[in-house]
Amino acid sequence: MKTKLVTLTVATLVSFTAFTHAEDAPPPQTLFKNVKVFNGTEDRLHDVDVLVENNLIKSIGKKLKAGKEATVIDGGGRTLMPGLIEMHVHYSIFLPLSNWAKDSLHPYAHGSLALLRANEFLMNGYTTTRDAGGPSNYLKIIIDEGLAPGPRIYPTENFITATSGHGDFRELNEPHPSLNGTSHFYQNYVSIIADGPDEVTRAVRSAFRNGATQIKLFTSGGVSSQFDPLHSGPNPEEIRAAVKVATQWDTYVLTHSFSESAIRMAIDNGVKCIEHAPFLTDEIAKLMIEKDVYLATAVSAVFEVDDEVARKTYTPSSYKKFANVRDAGKNMLEVLKRNPELKVMLGSDLLGPWNQLKETDDKMNLEFNYFGKYLGAFKTLQMATSTAGEANMMTGKMNPYPDGPLGVIKEGAYADILLINGNPLENIDLMTDPDKNFDLIMKDGKIYKNTVTRR
Repeated sequence: MKTKLVTLTVATLVSFTAFTHAEDAPPPQTLFKNVKVFNGTEDRLHDVDVLVENNLIKSIGKKLKAGKEATVIDGGGRTLMPGLIEMHVHYSIFLPLSNWAKDSLHPYAHGSLALLRANEFLMNGYTTTRDAGGPSNYLKIIIDEGLAPGPRIYPTENFITATSGHGDFRELNEPHPSLNGTSHFYQNYVSIIADGPDEVTRAVRSAFRNGATQIKLFTSGGVSSQFDPLHSGPNPEEIRAAVKVATQWDTYVLTHSFSESAIRMAIDNGVKCIEHAPFLTDEIAKLMIEKDVYLATAVSAVFEVDDEVARKTYTPSSYKKFANVRDAGKNMLEVLKRNPELKVMLGSDLLGPWNQLKETDDKMNLEFNYFGKYLGAFKTLQMATSTAGEANMMTGKMNPYPDGPLGVIKEGAYADILLINGNPLENIDLMTDPDKNFDLIMKDGKIYKNTVTRR
């Protein structure tokens, strides 16, 4: 008995000593020196140092000092800026939606491909993403645990769509899951068909149960689905039901809304973020400014598609919708230019075939080119940093990343940092080639890419 007691005592002392030494060890630090800082909110660069401690920005100022064990990075005059935020991705959804990818690509394959995409997004400079529909909470958990590289994820989980809405991806002869009692993994994890306030209420709660931090509805038809004309959508009562539950959960609803009437119906019933809006008008833009409603939009998803390719890819009904949306896109950019107070964010909504995802996802950064030409470099950079970071704070108590702000370089913010070889405020095209121009990518205080000399 005495021998056992002594052994236990020694083991306890060893554990206590190790714990004490761990407590005494200084926190990991990274000091960025000789950089020009774009903080995400001001149209200028600041000649200051930035000190990161653990996963947050600890100090910003002149001639900062760090601990002896700190990693010191000489930026060589590069631009230090916040990591980018993408507000409309779909990690686990691939084309074509209505047949092969849905019915022949195994659910495990969807997850494996999503993991590859997460790394690609991060290497394109996106340290935070909002998945605007489809399963991604499973992926968020893997990334947050440090098991694989990828951005932060704000999951939306299941779309919530009316029958024959944009999120109803069934083929013509597929049975209705509610009317016929059938179940497909798309209905379980990608898109919930809900009609009437009661079904919508249940669908919203189900999305939260699956891990959603915000809710996605459709107030108009879309391009990639077959049986939803652009003027289709839910009833106001259904939208209010979703907003009511989301408000109880201290978060918000975003809606896929193409037409002027679809946007107005969403805003009138409590929606706080509009997606796409190709048919945006000045009147609606001013209403969004008045109501403090955000817009997440993109144009490369239509502008970068060759007309001949679109004709071959889409069904005749979908191609007709695609052509209308493409033609409206330039007018939307003009509306955004005339209404600079509108809170706009980048949301690429890029989908591609499962075996061509790198080619598809590399188009994300082309948005900087299009928006830069119409809105200028500063507004475009704001879209992908501070404005998006601010919008993600609308998740309130559902926010999975509450320790600091996102999309800004400020003390107490998350240490999501890019070092750009050049000044994107003067040359926004630098943002379109991350492989060449993004010399360092840090997310949550950890460096994932570094071609800068360190000492």
